[in-house]
Amino acid sequence: MKLTRVPNWIRKSKSDRIWDFSVSSKSIFLTFDDGPQEEVTEWVLDLLDQENIQATFFCVGNNVALNPKIYQRILDSGHQVGNHSYTHPNAWKTPTEDYLKDVEKAKEVIQSNYFRPPYGKISNKIVKEVENMGMTTVMWSLLSYDFEQDLDVEKQLKNVLSKVEPGDVVVFHDSQKSFSNLKKMLPSFVKYVKDQGWSFSRID
Repeated sequence: MKLTRVPNWIRKSKSDRIWDFSVSSKSIFLTFDDGPQEEVTEWVLDLLDQENIQATFFCVGNNVALNPKIYQRILDSGHQVGNHSYTHPNAWKTPTEDYLKDVEKAKEVIQSNYFRPPYGKISNKIVKEVENMGMTTVMWSLLSYDFEQDLDVEKQLKNVLSKVEPGDVVVFHDSQKSFSNLKKMLPSFVKYVKDQGWSFSRID
């Protein structure tokens, strides 16, 4: 079974970053990584608009540069944006200085106080350096795994729905790689959350 929910002990031991929010909010914090990309981000925005949902998009700087109109649509629709680096480097395989330069470059096109590390890989040192740049590191409490190419979609969707709780920060991906799975999972996820009487909020 995939580690869909991040264990509490990990979240408590890494309290210098955001993992989730108070359950009293009765809100789910829907987030999307790796966009903006043609077709898929637009599909997500259409769905969110139809459902009157606000979300948070952690954008890759290079994708913003390639798709400025889609990025502007995210902003115009009232969604939150976050810095997801410029070229999506792996912090565990990239010299820290180069990694931070990549994040800094993304700041030129993504105006945000939030940062999410690609692959969820980050060191305590980088978290501190990102904080010095004026940004808070945002992780997640629930991961959809929609990026998995051999995903058993129905099984994983049931897994996600069985674990989602108020206050969760949930990750989906607005990328071509994830699109097929996303189209099957996201509408069902949204319906389930609304059926519970919970709301959706962007990270603020």
